[in-house]
Amino acid sequence: MSISMQRIFPRQSALLVLITLAAILFVCPGRLMAGGGLLNDVIGLELGMQGYTIGKKLTSEQEKIARDHLEENAHAGTIKFLDRDLHVVVDKDSRRVLALYVRQEDTSRQGMKKMVADLMDRFGAPTLMAHDKIIYWAFNRHGAVSEDDFAKAKKVGQVPQLGIIATVKLNSDMEISSDPVDSDNGDGKKVAEERAGTVYFIITSDPLVREFLDRLQ
Repeated sequence: MSISMQRIFPRQSALLVLITLAAILFVCPGRLMAGGGLLNDVIGLELGMQGYTIGKKLTSEQEKIARDHLEENAHAGTIKFLDRDLHVVVDKDSRRVLALYVRQEDTSRQGMKKMVADLMDRFGAPTLMAHDKIIYWAFNRHGAVSEDDFAKAKKVGQVPQLGIIATVKLNSDMEISSDPVDSDNGDGKKVAEERAGTVYFIITSDPLVREFLDRLQ
């Protein structure tokens, strides 16, 4: 399915979302971590926002924000805090960023489209779309994985060979590529039906999270 620019205009636990990404993207974490350079490769991608980068340690200023804005529902072994609208999930011991996510409820279609456009400005063209409500940006150690490269690899069962080590995922209650449905307002005039929904996105490295979860066992 094409996801070109022309087409894209419960409180969920961050770690629960993270550990599902490998299955969806057919990633093989064991293969990716061979050689021990995973952390440096992830950091080298510089994926993040608002000064936070996946894999990097918190700065002293960010540590202060964390102390002042801790959230209670953190996964074991992590801290979670809020910096404006950005949720930050950090390994409690190493102080390295495991995930960044934003969740917006009662968002208009225009708000959803703005979020998609902002992510495209930051991360480039997406790698794939699923069910017209989910968009993924996938990255290997060399950078973004293109839609064409992913489609070719999937066709021959070689997605693990792409070496995906990080992803950005956007999920929307509303269909991303369709426009509002026209409805009759009672006086014979058609108006666009605008409804609100929940939109969230998460930035993470699934192999790093799996490595973290393995250390907890």
